Amino acid sequence: MKEPVCDPKGHGRPFSHHHLCQLFYFIYSRLVINSPLELVNAFREKIDQLKDCDLNLLIALSVLLKEAHVTKAAKELGLSQSAMSQVLKRLRLMFEDPLLVKSHNGMTLTSKASAIEGELKPILNRVISILEGDRFNPATAQGRIRVMMNDVLAQLCITQLISELDKHAPGIELEYVTQKTDGFKMLRRGHLDLIVGFYDSVPKPIRSQAISRYPWQLVTLDPQVNDYIDKIHNGQSIIEEDPFKLLRYQYQEHNQVHMINALKAINAEEASYALTSGSLSTMTQALTAPYTVTLLPHYSVKIFEKHKAEDFIWLGDTIELDLKVCWNEHNRNLKLQKWFRQLISSILIKQLSNTEI
Repeated sequence: MKEPVCDPKGHGRPFSHHHLCQLFYFIYSRLVINSPLELVNAFREKIDQLKDCDLNLLIALSVLLKEAHVTKAAKELGLSQSAMSQVLKRLRLMFEDPLLVKSHNGMTLTSKASAIEGELKPILNRVISILEGDRFNPATAQGRIRVMMNDVLAQLCITQLISELDKHAPGIELEYVTQKTDGFKMLRRGHLDLIVGFYDSVPKPIRSQAISRYPWQLVTLDPQVNDYIDKIHNGQSIIEEDPFKLLRYQYQEHNQVHMINALKAINAEEASYALTSGSLSTMTQALTAPYTVTLLPHYSVKIFEKHKAEDFIWLGDTIELDLKVCWNEHNRNLKLQKWFRQLISSILIKQLSNTEI
């Protein structure tokens, strides 16, 4: 089965014949109305040439020239490597040029390919603008937004998100994806629209914006820990082994150095792990076990129903981390993504401002 070459807004959705006809009519109508007769005749001749071309190949060409690598371009478009190789063969025939040639540094663009690259991006951006229209209206928008974040962060904003979507964008379905280690790969391949989290670094070409800084700190619910910490601060010798048992979040967003520095502050560098969990809320509940500690954002206290904020015993210094919203600029629907990005950012900023301890 022939794999489709995708449109510039996503994966697996090629330009339809209907869309291409709309595009040609748009250009044609303006040229006919505003141009001299010779230009109109020339354009009609170009239309006849375009009839024999698969314009979906231009999308693949744009990615190939950007990556200069068949395998990377295939991943970007969601195609197999063999299918991408076939696409390159067709493009070489279409432009009567090798486009990509082998060099000691990998693949290099030919002179013609370099010239095409400079012209192709504005053309595709204009096509996107024509197909989408000049203005995004959330009230009439249709589709699905797929967002990944940890479960505690989701609990803070999910109710208001659903309410706001129902009010302003009833045709948009929200899909919440629990945090995974391959989140950025999913985002790059178009399987996600947004990732929200406390990331020290974000891999290229993913874009990100810091929307807030928020404190993380070692915490426990075991009051016995206070006595142990007091002994450390008072310089008393401690005979027993390190009593702490660490809880580890499997999809830790921030750098491990933060955890190490936090443990040094309470002389617990040698503490062993008692639990590793992919659920931040499950790990937080595990704090009820004796001498368990973990590094948590302060807002996580809001998910507890049986404990008050004053029950939490925070240890050591706070660590200020940036909360980032991350996205792929090659998303299938940038206007919808941008609108939702602003919505979830405003909700989280408001929710987090109400969770100071």
